[in-house]
Amino acid sequence: MPIPLGRPANPEARAQRRAQIIKGARTCFLRKGFHAATTAEISAEAGVSVANLYQYFPTKDDLVQALIEDDLAEDLALVRLVDEAGSLREGLARIDTLLAAEPDYAEQTRLKLEIIAEAARNSQIAAVVSAADARMVAAMITLLERRQQAGEVRPEADPVVIAELILALYDGLYGRLAFSGANQARMTRAASQMIIDAFANPPHPSD
Repeated sequence: MPIPLGRPANPEARAQRRAQIIKGARTCFLRKGFHAATTAEISAEAGVSVANLYQYFPTKDDLVQALIEDDLAEDLALVRLVDEAGSLREGLARIDTLLAAEPDYAEQTRLKLEIIAEAARNSQIAAVVSAADARMVAAMITLLERRQQAGEVRPEADPVVIAELILALYDGLYGRLAFSGANQARMTRAASQMIIDAFANPPHPSD
């Protein structure tokens, strides 16, 4: 019996193929940018046919949207990591450890900057970026409100403003680390300490 062509029917196989294509797109976009990278190059990098790529992502904008959504999922996972920690300090320390050990951190940050640049030119991508940012801000506000209720964040602080400032700090850090060659571990630790110094209550003596 001939093997059917096209999308795998198995949901797990579909998810793996999708991830495979996105990984290939990341590599090509980093190498040549969104506009210079061709679907043929992305397909070759991903190890799939052009027809198969189109079945998952009919346009390059669809691929960029998938990258944004995947990045958002990773960022929200980091927020959950902080939220599940014993304290805000402990949660930020976990983030520092993860980011400092990430070998592809600089490349990931360059791609985020590429996405932001594309959003400035493309209203469809801008809408996706804006929606992702709104979800990230909302998650940060919820985290900060809980930590404020627990007495870790200063009571006079506005969680909405703090959330925006923290994300702005990390966005700037991404850009700095992408091109400056600054020490990744030192800079992430400094960012976390700045957040603690600016917004957190001093730890209780028994902590």
